[in-house]
Amino acid sequence: MMKLKVSYERPEELHHLLDRLGPEVKSWRHSQNREGQFKKAYIVIKERPA
Repeated sequence: MMKLKVSYERPEELHHLLDRLGPEVKSWRHSQNREGQFKKAYIVIKERPA
């Protein structure tokens, strides 16, 4: 499993990234802290079989 912390300014940027990752995304969530210029999201990527 791989965890990514992503910073973005506009929601479209996050949606574009999630579309690019496609079926590899296991789950994702927004950060509770919505202050400041950048928003944050946490993405969990599925583990590939070896």
